[in-house]
Amino acid sequence: MTLFVVTAILCVGIVLWMAGGIQSPKTLTDPPRSSSSANAGAPTAADTNTNTNTNTNTSTDADAERRTIVTWNIAWGYGWGSEGSGGRLEPEHFARSIEAMAAFLRSVNADIVLLQEVDFDSTRSGHVDQLASLSEKTGLMYSARAVSWQANWVPFPYWPPSNHFGAMSSGGAVLSRYPITSNEVTLLPKPAKNPFWYNLFYLFRYVQRVEVSSGQHTIRIYNAHLEAFDLGNRERQAVVLSERVRKESMGYTILGGDFNSVPPEATVRSGYPDEPETNHEADTTIATLRQAGLNDTMPETLGGPGHHPSDEEAYFTFPSHQPNRKLDYVLASPSFEVVSARVGREAGKVSDHLPLVVELRLRPLTPPHTGTPPQSRGDAASHGTRVP
Repeated sequence: MTLFVVTAILCVGIVLWMAGGIQSPKTLTDPPRSSSSANAGAPTAADTNTNTNTNTNTSTDADAERRTIVTWNIAWGYGWGSEGSGGRLEPEHFARSIEAMAAFLRSVNADIVLLQEVDFDSTRSGHVDQLASLSEKTGLMYSARAVSWQANWVPFPYWPPSNHFGAMSSGGAVLSRYPITSNEVTLLPKPAKNPFWYNLFYLFRYVQRVEVSSGQHTIRIYNAHLEAFDLGNRERQAVVLSERVRKESMGYTILGGDFNSVPPEATVRSGYPDEPETNHEADTTIATLRQAGLNDTMPETLGGPGHHPSDEEAYFTFPSHQPNRKLDYVLASPSFEVVSARVGREAGKVSDHLPLVVELRLRPLTPPHTGTPPQSRGDAASHGTRVP
């Protein structure tokens, strides 16, 4: 009997050590970082007046007020199978992925990048700080982390043990050409339906709130990664996020990330070839987030007059090898004018998600700063096309 008790205590101790202890939802701060070793060949702040989407050779005041925003779930550079079905890959694979991602971000002249599923120091990706690497290779020297998955050892995939994810430090991040002045991370409750032992090793979904000092302006960024597999949990997360954004003075605000849900207008909401069991038929996640007072930078009225189902394909972000639905979003306050918005298909299959690339123009805020900006209509000013 004594041996049994000792063995049980030892097993519990090992499990708790592997999981990194009992974990609970919380809000924490993590100081933003800057790197002085930014790649000299990468775009610099002076490049922000020259945007690859413009057709003029002359920089104008309007150009100077433009910012290119990218959101991208990079799936820690794995590609398809990152959830554990693909087996272990060599460190060289991840090095190539990060190099390709950096090349893409440079090509679109990104100013602010919202990232999800970034590894900071994980066995599965060779213990490389992927955020630091991307910062160095893109010249985006300011960064803020949202560590949402921290464990001494994640024993998944269960078999064989050689495929275990192992030591885990992963989450979201924001990269910026401009100084980041604050970084707050809220870890959201895990699905209550999961077994307690499963949740010990399960990642937190999160909301990362950062403030970016961009020229004379402060841009508030919400970077979110919502629950993928539990509908009720995801919908509750959307309520929390929408209410939080709505309660703050709007100013220049951007909400983006991987919301793991399709738009209400989506023609296909279930029976996806890659995930036949996934069902968004009754999912209210995106409708709830649209109540935050922000504009979706991609068209919302895909089901309107003249709509054809093929129109949706231009906005699909997942899976990257055969896109069939939109899971990733950038929403912006009415103080931004949408110049262009598109899916970066040229990024290829380095992740299982495709990036969104959105060019925004900062409108003058109604004086004083707390005044009412242009009225939110719940959709993009340009519906994803160029605005004069």
